[in-house]
Amino acid sequence: MSHIRYSRKYPRTHIKQLETNKDECTLSLSAMAAAGMLALVFTKGLFWGYMLKKRLR
Repeated sequence: MSHIRYSRKYPRTHIKQLETNKDECTLSLSAMAAAGMLALVFTKGLFWGYMLKKRLR
């Protein structure tokens, strides 16, 4: 086998799959969109924390 460039110490047990899995999806966001979502979730958390604290008094 002259076409093998190197010998492997351990054999390959898994082969890479080039096709994507249909169950997985990737969401691509810009930094500004991610920061906006983080700010929105943070303010909603502050609001609901305040409401819960107010209700438990």
